[in-house]
Amino acid sequence: MMPFLLAEFANLEQLLPLYVTCVGSHAQKHLDRPDGYTGHQILLSRSGKGVFRIEGRGELKMTPGTMLLLPAGVPHEYYPDRSDEIWDLGFVAFDGSAAALLLNQMNHLTTTVLPAPNFDDLWSQLESLWHLISLNGEQAYWESSKRMYSLLLSALEGQTAAKRPATNVYPAGQSNAALQTAVKLIHDHYNERLLLANVARAAGYSVQHFHRLFVESFGITPQQYILQLRMRRSVQLFEEQPGISVEKVAELIGMETSYFIRMFKRTYGTTPKQYSK
Repeated sequence: MMPFLLAEFANLEQLLPLYVTCVGSHAQKHLDRPDGYTGHQILLSRSGKGVFRIEGRGELKMTPGTMLLLPAGVPHEYYPDRSDEIWDLGFVAFDGSAAALLLNQMNHLTTTVLPAPNFDDLWSQLESLWHLISLNGEQAYWESSKRMYSLLLSALEGQTAAKRPATNVYPAGQSNAALQTAVKLIHDHYNERLLLANVARAAGYSVQHFHRLFVESFGITPQQYILQLRMRRSVQLFEEQPGISVEKVAELIGMETSYFIRMFKRTYGTTPKQYSK
């Protein structure tokens, strides 16, 4: 899951013709928007099933591997198809002067549920956007604009009947599956001493090739990814366990205390002790 991230562009909206407003994925609950949403959205159904009710379209069902392109301001409601099943729904909202032009080009794809033959690639790009936005820096905003455009083009490409034969040494699905294996390993063992060589070996690649693929997919290095994961977990620990010591948090996320304090301040602009207060 990728917790909801709101992109704060520091007045760059006037400069960027296309920009991300929010991105994430979670176990979707019932949501009713009688006035629609303020931004345009791409929604990706990864697992489970859900129902969309869109004005003028009736009831649409999203199943694993499907996508929905929803323009801003379209009244809609959506909810899991079954209350006992988790519906993992990914989303990214976008806007900008170029957004309307792109949606006009893709008008035949909007407000309807579509199978996405290149779903794994779209999901990988969604994850890449999420990690990029989480960096929360000006350069990340510019790069996320480029990647949002790429995601839209990929969505359009996936719906094109004629495809050129792939010429990559590693098919997209294969490299994506390998990266997902590596990411799962990182999430399962982020609080331990993770050697890049071991993570790369689990993915079936050399260290150099794995590092390149990871940066291409997520926009950051594996080491930066692990650090971000540890920082977010440290914040969760401070919120979940009021009064927990800085030393204990550092231990739980697998970092030496002084290094943890230094990285926390660099990431959040304050010390762990000040944050916990």
